[in-house]
Amino acid sequence: MHTDVSRSRSAGSDAEFNKLWIGYSISTIGSQVTVLALPLAAVLLFGAGPTETGVLVAARMAPIVLGGPFVGVWVDRHPRRPLLIAAAIGSALAVGSVPVAAFLGVLTLGQLFVVSFIAGTFSTVSQTARGAVLPALVGRARLVTANARLQASDSIAQVAGPSLGGVLVQALTAPIAMGMDAASFLVSAIFVATVRIEESSTAAASRRRLWHEIREGLLWVRDHPTLLRAIVAIALANIEWFAVQAILVVYATKELALSPALLGISLAAAGPFSVLGAAVAGPLTLRWGLGPTMIVALVLEAASRLLLPFAAGSETQAAAVLMFTQALVGLTVPLWSVSFRTLQQAVTPDRLLGRVGSAANVLQFVVAPPAAIGAGLLGDAIGLRPTLFIAGLIAIVAVVYLLPLRSLRAVPAQGQDYEIVPATPRVNQDSGQIRS
Repeated sequence: MHTDVSRSRSAGSDAEFNKLWIGYSISTIGSQVTVLALPLAAVLLFGAGPTETGVLVAARMAPIVLGGPFVGVWVDRHPRRPLLIAAAIGSALAVGSVPVAAFLGVLTLGQLFVVSFIAGTFSTVSQTARGAVLPALVGRARLVTANARLQASDSIAQVAGPSLGGVLVQALTAPIAMGMDAASFLVSAIFVATVRIEESSTAAASRRRLWHEIREGLLWVRDHPTLLRAIVAIALANIEWFAVQAILVVYATKELALSPALLGISLAAAGPFSVLGAAVAGPLTLRWGLGPTMIVALVLEAASRLLLPFAAGSETQAAAVLMFTQALVGLTVPLWSVSFRTLQQAVTPDRLLGRVGSAANVLQFVVAPPAAIGAGLLGDAIGLRPTLFIAGLIAIVAVVYLLPLRSLRAVPAQGQDYEIVPATPRVNQDSGQIRS
């Protein structure tokens, strides 16, 4: 009888997760269309240059750093499903304003900046709420599988979205292409609205001041050594990630003398391997464990970064090296994302899922703007190849810093922590924590 009940609950959670997954898959493909269409609208309609397109990217990333902690508190104070619906509708209105303004002949570059910021804000809300709702929706024991499916959608969108966006921009103009993205958000909202889930929010009487709640999330991360080590490791990796992104196109076109077409083909190699990585991320995480999978992910990224500055030879040979480095990066992202998200969601108490998720995002991405700007300045000062090599060294530092998590295999329980010390494995009877 107990088995029948468990199977019934499992089937029910599968059905509800599928609604969330389908809605997310549709909207994330649409979002990848906008990733291409928004800067193209700025360039084709207003003659925007690198500074303007850089501001568009910065505007989309800014809400993660500036508003992330406040979003985390908001997510923890309220049921998450309504927030997902509201974020999808808000994104549809923001992105949909572009084709409307273009039709009326009043679209401006300033509006594109504002839309990028607003879309980034709703994306931050959606990402935080989705991560917080997942444990209640599928159960903590099935987080690896659920995260792997969401990551698969991300990977497929990275392949299909830009291609679809290019076709739509070519055939219908960039603003109209963004209209397709707006429609995808509305479809996503409909799917999420049908999800049935029992949620609880923090009672108003038990809420404290906003800053106290933000501080509680940050202190929880600080006092959880395993999760904090993983966050610091990916923050180190993000230094080199955004440094490379800042100068990669200049390096490929000036140092390697790649044509735009060959550069595009080389960079596109990340897409198929990202899909492959998403397909194997779940099984490998279950087989190897969380810690080893995260370490392998960063090793692949470090190998990619160390190889990149040594690309040389003919245009075809240089493109082949660049293509190989992008393939390694394509494998890196899903392997890391599935394991890290599972760790974060598994160990965090339900009432703190939003705040811990936003704190993790802030700590990971706060390095992005200075890393990108610093790489540009350093590239001008000492050259692009030495700058890329330094980025590879930072990637090695990230791997070394993460090595103590190599014994973290099973998905921990809430509040459980693993710490590597030179001693015989034992169980701490006072706290219930496993130490080795």
